[in-house]
Amino acid sequence: MFKKDKYQKNLLLSEKEVEKFFGLNRRTLQRERYLGIGMPYVKIRKRVFYKSTVVEQHIDQHTVGDHRYD
Repeated sequence: MFKKDKYQKNLLLSEKEVEKFFGLNRRTLQRERYLGIGMPYVKIRKRVFYKSTVVEQHIDQHTVGDHRYD
């Protein structure tokens, strides 16, 4: 059988799920996608999805400073 970790890495998230889990506004995702400046996405017919690993990388790349809040 397949390893569960493989599927978690390539998990496809809808705009709503990205908004819920990562706090990125859905309208911002739509606007950046329209302008061609957003993160890569997967389009299946009319639906748009984001790979969870891509969202995490995007957040890491746009993190300013190395602050820790305990």
